[in-house]
Amino acid sequence: MFRMKKIMALVLTVLTFAAQLQAFAKDMPFTDVRDTDWYYDAVQYVYDENLFNGTSMATFSPAANMTRAMFVMVLSNFVGPDLDGYTERHFLDVPMNSWYSRQVEWAAMNDIVSGTARFRFSPNSDVTREQMAVMLYRFAQRTGNDAYYDIDLLDGYADEGRISGWAREGMAWAVTHKVISGTSRTTLSPKACATRAQAAQIFKNCRDVLVSRDMLGTETEHELPDRIDEIMFDMSTEEKIGQMFLSRYPDDPGKYTKTYHPAGYTMYGKDFSGKTKDGVIQMIKDTQAKSKIPLFIAVDEEGGTVVRVSSNRNLASNPFESPRDVYGKSGMAGLVSDTETKSRLLKGLGINLNLAPVCDVADNPDDYIYDRTMGLDAEGTATAIDAIVRTMADNGMSGALKHFPGYGNNANTHTGIAIDDRPLSRFESCDLLPFQAGILADVPGVLVSHNIINCMDPTKPASLSEKVVGYLRNEMCFDGVIMTDDLDMDAIKLYTKGSSPSVQAVKAGNDLLLTSSLPTDYGNLLDAVKSGKISEKRIDESVRRILEWKLRFGIMS
Repeated sequence: MFRMKKIMALVLTVLTFAAQLQAFAKDMPFTDVRDTDWYYDAVQYVYDENLFNGTSMATFSPAANMTRAMFVMVLSNFVGPDLDGYTERHFLDVPMNSWYSRQVEWAAMNDIVSGTARFRFSPNSDVTREQMAVMLYRFAQRTGNDAYYDIDLLDGYADEGRISGWAREGMAWAVTHKVISGTSRTTLSPKACATRAQAAQIFKNCRDVLVSRDMLGTETEHELPDRIDEIMFDMSTEEKIGQMFLSRYPDDPGKYTKTYHPAGYTMYGKDFSGKTKDGVIQMIKDTQAKSKIPLFIAVDEEGGTVVRVSSNRNLASNPFESPRDVYGKSGMAGLVSDTETKSRLLKGLGINLNLAPVCDVADNPDDYIYDRTMGLDAEGTATAIDAIVRTMADNGMSGALKHFPGYGNNANTHTGIAIDDRPLSRFESCDLLPFQAGILADVPGVLVSHNIINCMDPTKPASLSEKVVGYLRNEMCFDGVIMTDDLDMDAIKLYTKGSSPSVQAVKAGNDLLLTSSLPTDYGNLLDAVKSGKISEKRIDESVRRILEWKLRFGIMS
């Protein structure tokens, strides 16, 4: 009898304790959560702990999917950190001052989340089971909780091969500690989206696993997005591809800009013919107004035989003299003064890129390029290039060295293929010196010729050659924009047998493609990216360099 009374007293104690616990539990207002549902206790737990809010005053929406932002919000509620200091923005798709922005920053700074791509968090995407596991596993590591896992436990699931490589440890931890169980006896469904009810159950499961909630160690200072990252984040693939083209100025620039999103346009003599200064200024303003990203407005205003702008007497009193003649009359000081005058004239019209100076060295009057050179030896030309590049930059005018790796005595590539048989030692002791001087003077662009340079690559024109472009990038340490000469020149048409060379040019490593056939070249490059022949990462590398150029010279802000 005494034993029976003792048992009854124990039962009453337990029932009384349970009743007290029930009294502490808040009455849930959710009409869509019944006490017979498998998730009832889990929802009660997250509600009591103030981890979840309902989707309305009366609904919990247990079957609705959980987003990544929601999951981080709940994890933050689980910890209860002081969020006042988390005001930076590591992820460009997380709006400042949104209901989850500080929570996501807290999770990023504590290495709980790393995003779905560079500077991208995807807050409104449904969180997957493996993503939840990884976040909780990282949280366990940061708080000094038990981070042990048995990777062999995953072998018992038929779909363990579907777990992402980056998520295997996290999933193994979650299974080891019974934080996540299979969706059946043989399946984990790692990539399945989690419902709000499932997430509630997972947090309830964590109650006795994540005992410590205090962060250990110091937070991690991650890279923050810069202005270029912000711009590129909002660009479509089509816009990025367009940004790799400098097109011949079309009859309808508004339509071209809207359709192909080019980096800019090159204008020729016909585009200025008969126009007044005010007319040119307005034409360029109207063209710029059509573009989301400010355009390069480029010309070849070398002086001498190549004068696109100053050949119009409405724009300049006289055509600019060739650098050779300027130097012959006034020396280096004359070249600097001539460059200042050119830059002021072009910039005043709205032109922001002069495809100059010419770095080529030639000493034979019969050479095609002779009249366009400085008329100096390699060392003298290098000194002149240094002065011209710096003067252009000082006057807000950007330029491009041409024609890499040096034209020499070769034929005109506008009309046919030119093959250069000179040895590499000749280039390194002569032709490359002016280019190296311009690079050291921080020129933003280098234009590559269509000559076939046998000592570098006997199989392809320089502009389509990985070896030639690689030499410029690696041996000469140029980290700016590498651009092709016009891909419509006969040297390229004959080499490609009429097919578009844009894909070959990008594969070779060029950033900016000069073209007079934008629709065809753009379309081919877009197809190559969509088919995976060229990665979007490769496109991004070039677009970043192009936008950095525009930002540096105030073309965009």
